[in-house]
Amino acid sequence: MPQSPIILPIIITGLTLGSILTSQTKAISKKKLAVVSLVSGLMNSAYAFALYTLSPPPTFSRAGFTGTFTGTGTGFAGAQFRGQTGSETGFIISSFIIGFIFVIAICGIALAYARFRGKGEHEEDEVEDEKALSEDLGKLEDT
Repeated sequence: MPQSPIILPIIITGLTLGSILTSQTKAISKKKLAVVSLVSGLMNSAYAFALYTLSPPPTFSRAGFTGTFTGTGTGFAGAQFRGQTGSETGFIISSFIIGFIFVIAICGIALAYARFRGKGEHEEDEVEDEKALSEDLGKLEDT
């Protein structure tokens, strides 16, 4: 099975994070994130379908084989053969899953980092504000 494409989820994730960073609220709703992830998964599976249609993976023929195949294909070699040839449906489904999860994972990590990083900055700002306020009160009491 060919490798699942990830170029569209990367582009969609970049657009999503760019829109979050340029917005005033710096937040995204769960519904919007789910819709963006769903669109990413659908676009990635459509792209995978186009890739599979335009350049299908090579198939293996048994033209030179003259004996009877008696193996069941349940061993390691059979699983490896099935994994290499794969099916179009499996490729499209895996591409959808990758496209869907990619956006959720990257946006989730970015938002968690921003939230974690933002708390530290707010605490520092609060401490500086308290110091400035106490200095201002001290100056008012002196007068």
